[in-house]
Amino acid sequence: MEENKFIIHGIQYDMMIDHCSLYLPYEACGILAGRNNEVDSIWKLENELKSDRRFFISKNKIEDTVREISKQGKDILAIYHSHPTTTPVPSYLDIVNHPDPSVKLVIVSYKLNVLKVKCYDISNGLYKERPFSITPTH
Repeated sequence: MEENKFIIHGIQYDMMIDHCSLYLPYEACGILAGRNNEVDSIWKLENELKSDRRFFISKNKIEDTVREISKQGKDILAIYHSHPTTTPVPSYLDIVNHPDPSVKLVIVSYKLNVLKVKCYDISNGLYKERPFSITPTH
């Protein structure tokens, strides 16, 4: 496998899409975890704002989730969230609040009821689209 290739297992991809769809009209959010740029687990989080434009998760909930991911020997590979009514492009707040340049940002957009998913690297206040692949669900 290429070192920089970002892979999401089909099961986790489907779970992420289901989570985002079920949370409409609000933004959904969560964490994609795994090893070596290969996502093999999803951690659904609750958007405590119940907003269609922003998401917020309490510090305690994030710390508990990060601890559990670490216990399983996995790394946080990406943070995902949905844009119920806007394009899958990082907003100003998405960029300034992104916690770590080694963690990707995945955005699931439902603008005009058309599902689009994009992945980004975010660093130094800038974003760059990052290709990803989805492995087939077995």
